[in-house]
Amino acid sequence: MKFIIFNWKSYLNFDESNFLTKFISKTKFKNKYNLIVAPSSLALGFLKNKYKNVNFSGQNFDFYGKGGFTSFMPISDLSENNINYALIGHSEVRQYRKENNSIVNLKLKLTLDTKITPIVCLGEDLNTYKKKLTTDYLKKQIIETFDKNTQYKEVFIAYEPLWAIGSGLVPTNDEISKIADFINFFLKDYSFKKLKILYGGSVNSENLEQLSKIKELDGFLVGSASIKKSFINKFKL
Repeated sequence: MKFIIFNWKSYLNFDESNFLTKFISKTKFKNKYNLIVAPSSLALGFLKNKYKNVNFSGQNFDFYGKGGFTSFMPISDLSENNINYALIGHSEVRQYRKENNSIVNLKLKLTLDTKITPIVCLGEDLNTYKKKLTTDYLKKQIIETFDKNTQYKEVFIAYEPLWAIGSGLVPTNDEISKIADFINFFLKDYSFKKLKILYGGSVNSENLEQLSKIKELDGFLVGSASIKKSFINKFKL
């Protein structure tokens, strides 16, 4: 089973999200794919209630909980609406909302008391990549994000090199394969019921077939390409 996460970010308005989700709900997809849609927070609850045969993910949530926290979304807004997945630590949230590894760690712990599968995003910047320090960077992210004394349920880790997101640049298959092996190896002393490794960063219709040859991957986290019917149709029967 390959998991394909459609991260629609802020590309679509409410009506466009509804239109595209309707298309997905009426399309027959190959059994080897599990498609998961991450629409805007505004559209998420509506779409979840309207399209029962579509899997949904939150793009984010906050760790404050319910209360006087203007503009924030507690994890209960996802769990009480039976949203089964949530992105945590996406690079754009880290960049624009100053979310660091400590916050990602706190949010990851919040999912333990829910049925939400966290999709934890990790990845290095271009300077780190050029200096060949990617594994050192990822090691620090992992140590500060995960606790060896915690028993995690199902967790997805999305390796998203920052320099590949939206740039059209993509690591080689061999590079991605080695990173997936490294993540699995480094996490061998941590406790997971299930651990899935995804790749994200300029995944599109042109490179999907080539990237799909990477046996170490359990799927992909896809951004702008996922709002295009031509890309979505790659997974249909």
